[in-house]
Amino acid sequence: MLDQQPSTIPVKSRSLGPCLICNSSAVGINFGVPTCAPCKAFFRRNAVKKAGFVCRLNGDCPVLHEFRRMCNCCRLAKCFRVGMQKCLILSDAEKLARKELVEQNRQKRTKVEIIKKSPVIQPATISYMIEKRTKVLSAFDQTLLGNIFNAYERVYARADSGQHSCFPVVEHTTMHIFYNESEIRNRSLIEYFKLIPEFNRLTINDRTTSIRNHFGGLFSLNEAILARSINQKLVVSVKNLFGLKICKDVLLSMERIHAYTRDPIILKLILIIWSLSMAMNTYNDSTSGDHIYDDTLSLFYSQSIYVELLWRYVESLLPSTKYVVKFFSTFIRDFLYIQTCCFTVNGYMQQKEDEINKMEPLMQSIWPVSKKTEVMSDDDDDDDDIDELLSGE
Repeated sequence: MLDQQPSTIPVKSRSLGPCLICNSSAVGINFGVPTCAPCKAFFRRNAVKKAGFVCRLNGDCPVLHEFRRMCNCCRLAKCFRVGMQKCLILSDAEKLARKELVEQNRQKRTKVEIIKKSPVIQPATISYMIEKRTKVLSAFDQTLLGNIFNAYERVYARADSGQHSCFPVVEHTTMHIFYNESEIRNRSLIEYFKLIPEFNRLTINDRTTSIRNHFGGLFSLNEAILARSINQKLVVSVKNLFGLKICKDVLLSMERIHAYTRDPIILKLILIIWSLSMAMNTYNDSTSGDHIYDDTLSLFYSQSIYVELLWRYVESLLPSTKYVVKFFSTFIRDFLYIQTCCFTVNGYMQQKEDEINKMEPLMQSIWPVSKKTEVMSDDDDDDDDIDELLSGE
């Protein structure tokens, strides 16, 4: 009986007209007929009673709003006469079943909403994490993950004197001032990479190339770790500097990154993986070949170590391989979008050579050099700052 049509169908009052029983204003289609609330309740209460009503007059009493309580017999007879259906009245068992069905549907909708709003990785209980990690992660894996976390925290704790708390501190309208404000954060990020043995074993050219090729993505990930929420001043600054369209793309990419910030390790690990990637994340029309790597095999081997570690770490957090695969599918989709956004920003920066020339040396050395700038600056020494930073102790 759960597929039975409902006894009441709500409709806008102006489309119903009067109650067909007492001529009052109808509130809905009740048991097949437009009726007011009192007539609906009267029919439900009396239509299934075995004891019948008796009219004291001739069986033709007026059933209007003012007189509807005068004769129950004539009122009930009129209910049947205008088409109200007794079969639509639910029994107590049917009411209970319908109530349970409504509650089940409500719980399903609530569950769907919770899933939609849930972070990519749910925070696990301590006991669950310990049990799962001992099965999936080796002692070496756990030590390496701890070293990654501690290295990042140590670098930013050592450099922090308030400069890492919020970026930017003001709403910017000038490109070079905006990026110059981030220089200290980026220097600290490079110091973090220098603590990674596989990154540090690369040639100085490959280390420099990696930072330049992936600056936009690395900066975005690092900002998500440091800020943990989207700074409104950053939104306004990006809109002022890049325009509304690019700003929307940047905001969407930031939202996707922030889905991973609930976990203390994932983004720190992804920073390393991205820094060891051979993919191109910047717009570069230079013919100098300074974006080409010397030793791609070492780069691939180094990255594989951390990709496999990320897989095992995520596997230690999730209940089954199915969820791990789902995580990585979402992860790849999100980071391809972020890469596309970085490519767009770098293409835009190609038109801002005057602003790049006003940046601090480190920030200048990060941005791609256009053909025009390359011809004008054959003896340019912009890379010295990033080279010194990467090769220094």
